[in-house]
Amino acid sequence: MGTKPKIHIDCFEEYRISVLRRIEWMLHRHFRDAKKIAMRDIKKAQLELNAYENFAYLDPAREKQIVVLDDDKIGTSKAEKSILEGKFFWEHAAAGEATRLGLGTKYLLELGKYSLEEIAVHIREEAFQELEKNGVKGKELAKEKKKIKKEITRKKILDISGDDPKKLLTISLGNRHMLQMAYDVCRIAKENKKNPKAVLAKQSALIILNEQTAEEILDEFRNFNFFGLNPRKVFFMVQRSFHGMYIKQGCLFYDQTTEKNKRLHNHGQMVMQKAHDNVIFRIDPKNIGQKTYLRSEEFEKILSEHDDLLSYNVEDLGYLTCAVDLPSLALALNLGKKRYNMVMEIVAQNSLKPQKGGACFFDRKLKRLVMVETNHLKNIKNADIKHLNKNFNHYPNPVEAYRAIKKHGLPISFEVKGGFNQSGDPEDYLYACPVQGDTNFLVKTAYIMRKNLKPIYNWKSPATTPLAVRAMFEQEAQEGFREFIRDIKKGKYRNY
Repeated sequence: MGTKPKIHIDCFEEYRISVLRRIEWMLHRHFRDAKKIAMRDIKKAQLELNAYENFAYLDPAREKQIVVLDDDKIGTSKAEKSILEGKFFWEHAAAGEATRLGLGTKYLLELGKYSLEEIAVHIREEAFQELEKNGVKGKELAKEKKKIKKEITRKKILDISGDDPKKLLTISLGNRHMLQMAYDVCRIAKENKKNPKAVLAKQSALIILNEQTAEEILDEFRNFNFFGLNPRKVFFMVQRSFHGMYIKQGCLFYDQTTEKNKRLHNHGQMVMQKAHDNVIFRIDPKNIGQKTYLRSEEFEKILSEHDDLLSYNVEDLGYLTCAVDLPSLALALNLGKKRYNMVMEIVAQNSLKPQKGGACFFDRKLKRLVMVETNHLKNIKNADIKHLNKNFNHYPNPVEAYRAIKKHGLPISFEVKGGFNQSGDPEDYLYACPVQGDTNFLVKTAYIMRKNLKPIYNWKSPATTPLAVRAMFEQEAQEGFREFIRDIKKGKYRNY
């Protein structure tokens, strides 16, 4: 069995090969006869194989163990100062394909293209798939489907959405995300009697893209005049996808006979990829095809000049009316002074559609709180998870977390997922699934909770699409927001 192989993150090829060796090691440790392992065996045992090593020592987190954030009492002047001085680093994860939504790259999604009935169909189909996944068959399946059709109506979608999505502005989710950032920065500048154009130009941002739509999104940045940001302070990275793995005689191989089986290795790989040389780049605003790449040491220096990094996900709906969470940033900066290098916010589960993600527990063996991804929690159901990570992780003193990941890498888990082989036939493959949140095992981490706990508010599945529509209407209803969209392309910054 040997010792656990190290995950190498100096470059793509080293990472790619070391992942094979690590997962092979996991398989050989679990199965008696490695040469007889089949993909069906791995699929059947994957929950056990990926189980958190201290699973037996996990207890529910107690609220007295969690730092409480009282929005009404915490002072936000330091947080505003950090933004005004350009000491806050904005990271936007926009590479995901929104596989549960089935609508393509999240950044480019435009809800104004969908009718109420089309949204209802998506929700019904998701519900049907859940029934079949849970083994409902025959007459009972037909009965439940009929019930779902009766419940998920155009009127119900309209009631939740607040209006017809066809009335929304034709702006993608990602562009809305960036516009809200710029809108809120300008608002903070105005409130502090600063020049909004100058303050926007101080902001540093990294946007994570995928291989299929990177050029299209880069073109959107040019169309929107970089949303008022200084192009030299806007960095991009294209997250790589990887071929599916298959097993033969106990050894893992990438099936490189086709591109049809390629997938992303989750957001943990995104974090490790940032440590590679020549993957983060700037673009020339006049010629987006001209890219200037940075060595990892250059990006490390840039991070060292910032007080905090917040990794945003474009699917978070609360962001559409509040890109800058000043109380949360203020607390993160305070904790950073106490040498915390990661701050994870805990929210309540979404009762409408319980979802997976990071779950907070007390580890009796480590004698501290931990955040564990749900695919490491064996058969625990989403609905049984009380404390869920909001997916907005602060990294005070961000260079410290960067250095820790660069040195140690992140833990590797995997999932068996369907792909297509060279003949175009469906086939199961194995894919690495490292988790960004596992950084909490590498650096001193604080777990925080709002005094007034709110449920998670993400656009993760068709069931939450009506909420996404409502959030977009609320965004457009903000004072001056529509005018801001028009003006930012012209470089105007009025009082919004």
